Amino acid sequence: MRRATTADVRLLLPLFQNEADNFLATGNRIVEKDRIASWIESEDQEAFIVMNGEKAAAYGEIWIDDAEEDLEFAHLMTAPEFRGQGFGKQVLKGLLDEAKRYSYPFIYIRVLPENHSAIKLYQSFGFEEIEPFDEIYTWMKRKNNK
Repeated sequence: MRRATTADVRLLLPLFQNEADNFLATGNRIVEKDRIASWIESEDQEAFIVMNGEKAAAYGEIWIDDAEEDLEFAHLMTAPEFRGQGFGKQVLKGLLDEAKRYSYPFIYIRVLPENHSAIKLYQSFGFEEIEPFDEIYTWMKRKNNK
């Protein structure tokens, strides 16, 4: 896993072509290249990419909330052709390793309740469901093990 740059937008765009997948990962059905670039360029987010050869296999972000003193993992996505091959686990493990650089005690993930495979993956990494902050998402939390 490595830090994503705006030069990676062309590699990441194929991950965000399926409206149903986009909705599960981002809450939006359409994700265009300008939006992906804005995620990568954001000052309070760190974007990461997992490559398999010349193709982007997975993507994920760490959102840094200095005001709340916590982290949130967001926009986790594995390309359809790479699902079931450990790339989702690889990006999640990589994000957990990167999160250790921050002294914030907790990491949050929000996921749509119908995304059962993602919830199962997050639970396998120690995330537990918590009281939701809204009515749309299932919210999960775990300690940031430094």
